[in-house]
Amino acid sequence: MNIRFKSWLVAFAASAFVYSQAFAQDIATGLKQLEGNQACLAKETFEKLATATPTADNQFYLGYFYLRTKQADLAKAAFEKGFAADPKNPLSKVGMGAVALAKGDRTGAQTIFAEVLKSTKNKNLDVLQRISEAYTGYVVIDSMKPIYKTTDPAQAIALADIAIALMLKGGAKNQEVYMSKGDAFYIKGEAGPAVSAYEDAINANPSLGKAFAKIAKIYWGGRNYELAQTNFKKAIEVDPEYSPANKEYAELYFYVRQYKQASKYMDAYIEKIGACASDDEVLRSAQFNFVAEEFAKVNTKIAKVMSSGRTSDVLFRMQGWAAYKENQYPKAIENLKKFLQAAPQKAIDNDYRYLGNSMLRISPVDTASAIANLEKAAEIDTVDNGYKEIAAFYNSAKDYEKAIVYYDKVIKREKNPTMQDYVNLSLPIYNVANRLFPSGADSLAMRQKKRDYFMRTDELYKKMIERKADYLYAHGQRAKANYYAYTREEAMANGIAIPLMENYVKMAEAAPMDDAIKANLKTFYQILGAYSVITLKDDTKAKEWFQKLLGIDPSNKVADDFLNPKPEAPAPAQPAPKTPAKTPAKPPVKKTS
Repeated sequence: MNIRFKSWLVAFAASAFVYSQAFAQDIATGLKQLEGNQACLAKETFEKLATATPTADNQFYLGYFYLRTKQADLAKAAFEKGFAADPKNPLSKVGMGAVALAKGDRTGAQTIFAEVLKSTKNKNLDVLQRISEAYTGYVVIDSMKPIYKTTDPAQAIALADIAIALMLKGGAKNQEVYMSKGDAFYIKGEAGPAVSAYEDAINANPSLGKAFAKIAKIYWGGRNYELAQTNFKKAIEVDPEYSPANKEYAELYFYVRQYKQASKYMDAYIEKIGACASDDEVLRSAQFNFVAEEFAKVNTKIAKVMSSGRTSDVLFRMQGWAAYKENQYPKAIENLKKFLQAAPQKAIDNDYRYLGNSMLRISPVDTASAIANLEKAAEIDTVDNGYKEIAAFYNSAKDYEKAIVYYDKVIKREKNPTMQDYVNLSLPIYNVANRLFPSGADSLAMRQKKRDYFMRTDELYKKMIERKADYLYAHGQRAKANYYAYTREEAMANGIAIPLMENYVKMAEAAPMDDAIKANLKTFYQILGAYSVITLKDDTKAKEWFQKLLGIDPSNKVADDFLNPKPEAPAPAQPAPKTPAKTPAKPPVKKTS
């Protein structure tokens, strides 16, 4: 071999090595962009490769990009070009089979795959992995579902196992084989084996963020939020550029209502995908900023989407939400109505909640329509009990009958009502009872209605006491309800409230004094004193109660009159009868001669 030719050969080999390295780097970059939700960049990478050097491999990865982005016809065209460029490259045929599967042609796909597997004698690792992956339908991280309906997870697992056996025998490592196997197990409904397969992928490549992220999604689906968080953190730690981990971690925080953290990770996601962020993704991140009360970010993102000239139903939502928070209620109503009209299927509780609350804050108020929207919010809200908001509105408006209706709904919605839930319901019932003043022809019926309301509160107070035996408020309210349920004469005669008052007094006297306790003691001491006098005829006992009453209310006239009776003033002396004045005697009349 002459020196010149030898030098040329060495130079050619070196340039070929550089090309293959650059090629591998570009393919790896494109795949990383595709996995990282940077489809716009991946498209550019793969199209440049296929245009500059239209080899079978380059056409395969271009077709693979189209296949993963739901463009099956474009994928088919790319695979056909690859086959034309090199009919012996098996990946082009694999791609054609994958397109057939994507279009629902299971039989056609199986025929093509069988031919490729036969020609490669089940020993080509890339072929085995790509067919296995195609049979999973390409499971995406956000939903953990395949993007194509026609799948065969059992076949995907079988091919992955053949590939794994080859790797164990030859010492090769391909984490994607384990990822395909994990995806196949998951769509079969076998979460445990899926996690094990993803863990095998991590063993093959400890920096595989998407494997940790998929494990996190499985734990999230099983409501093991602690392990889900641990794995999302690990995904971000080992592969900071794998942006979907940030997105899904943000969604988890949003789900558990930790809005500041949700906003933080969603912002990181938008930053990482950069120019590839869609308007919907920008608006979703604005929603996270909104609930985290980062309104400056919200307005910036809304302006960005609007500058693109796009009118989006989600844009109406965000403008409505932002207007509501800025007290611009007419604008909030306008935009939220547009959103609900354009995309009712996307409505969530806050859409109706902010619309209803905005309608309550403009004049004239259409209360019925506003409450109807708040009710819709309450019906679809699975976390907060929206009926509390409606009940509180009616209670503050002193429309106690309607407040009772909605506080009843609050109790029914709660699996385990809180003490405050019972207190909230008892207040409007007690107030309605206090508003009833029986009189006229219906006085008996009204008296019974009043009693029924008070007795209903009594049941609620008893539930409170069952929860907390020393709950002084409930003991005091129960005593009053059982007293005011009757006329004064009936209450003095039946004495139902007396032991309840005595029990309250015993507890209250041992507790630190406050205004509420003092007010109750004033009332109870006076009633107990009166009961002792009127019913028990026990002046000694009455004296004790009235002395206590004067101790906290020195100016109480009832107690003072009983304890310090004023002596009856003697009747004023009758003045002595005056002797009537005598009529002076008339002088004798002189006779004239």
